[in-house]
Amino acid sequence: MDMSHADNTSGVDRYMHTLLKGLETYAHIRVYWIHLRHDMTVLFHYEERTEFYTKITIPLPQQFHEIISQKFWINKYNEQVYRIIRHLFEEKENCIIHIHTLNLIDLAVYIKIRISCKIITHLHCIPWKDLYNSNKNKFNELFNLQLTKEKSLTKNRNKFLTNNSEFQSYSDADLIICVTNCAKDFLQNTMSIPEWKIKVIPNGINDFNCNNSDSIKNDNEIFKMLYVGVLSESKGLNYILKAMRIVQRKGYALSLTIAGKVHPFQAVDIKKKNRDLSLNITGRIPFEDLSVYYRESDAAVIASLQEQSSYVAIEMAMFGLPVITTAVDGLDEIFTDKVNALKVNTLFSKTHGLTVDTEQLAKKIILLIENKKVRKQLSRNIRRLYETELTLQRMMNQTEEVYKNMTGDMNYV
Repeated sequence: MDMSHADNTSGVDRYMHTLLKGLETYAHIRVYWIHLRHDMTVLFHYEERTEFYTKITIPLPQQFHEIISQKFWINKYNEQVYRIIRHLFEEKENCIIHIHTLNLIDLAVYIKIRISCKIITHLHCIPWKDLYNSNKNKFNELFNLQLTKEKSLTKNRNKFLTNNSEFQSYSDADLIICVTNCAKDFLQNTMSIPEWKIKVIPNGINDFNCNNSDSIKNDNEIFKMLYVGVLSESKGLNYILKAMRIVQRKGYALSLTIAGKVHPFQAVDIKKKNRDLSLNITGRIPFEDLSVYYRESDAAVIASLQEQSSYVAIEMAMFGLPVITTAVDGLDEIFTDKVNALKVNTLFSKTHGLTVDTEQLAKKIILLIENKKVRKQLSRNIRRLYETELTLQRMMNQTEEVYKNMTGDMNYV
């Protein structure tokens, strides 16, 4: 089960399609996708059947954000959803409800009371870390608590909770799947969830670059860099632009392609404020077009201040693209500095909060510009990293093992 919004495509949406694709090869698993959709054009529920799964799309209430904290109305909504999907559970055994949005725990529990099943909560992100984009003062307070490793973290648990459903999604689930070890640490040390209840399964993707070859670009007059992602503040684009300016002042020629969802006015504003930099803002483009940039760029830069198991980072690894990345969260777990990526430190102070060391970032860019041998080594090693640790098959093998262990049976739905 998952929840999506018409005006936003998230990493969870990407995961759902990846998971469903991966499950196609597991004939003993019967798959139903219960998809709650916030979309003004979806007024009635409908059911679609494919060769590999059945999808039931159900509209969310138009004023969903107003009722989400009101238990009475959420329960009324859950009653109607269960009425629509009840037939999926009839005459079946070994059922698992795998939820991908924390707000769905109420519905999952509602179903579990009525039928025999297990609940998996999939933690795709650490919710409080998104406060960097919405409430930076609160984020800094919580980050400082984590940074100082206070023994009273569990006593401050409620400070880290972002909504009424979050803790219930941890406590009422039979198992929690995390995509990073730092998320597991958060659950154990801050939320007091026992280790046996947590499984770490990093994201993986299919190989869309299976004919990858050693394709380090010819020396160009302009060093071509690539940024992929939304333009939220926590993604750190401004730090990349500052570092570019430092590099440019030292006499190097470089450009940056920015690929991702951006409002046209925002794109105009970025170019206006950075007239001295060579910027190509593509907006959101199809993966086929993005693949061209992955293949033709000299290096990619990730300056995120919070990230879990980033699909962008995995795609860059798949295409063997040399990467400069911040040493935060899941990025720090995926990459090894000077082996398959170059890492840049973040800085934190109570006054300025969490920032990226732009001077260090500039030095890493210059290193890649000057040293083709380093770029070649990083390209080979990051591709090897993808092949050994970031494939869809590895993710699916671990996921199937979790399902099997939860049911104690090889035949489950």
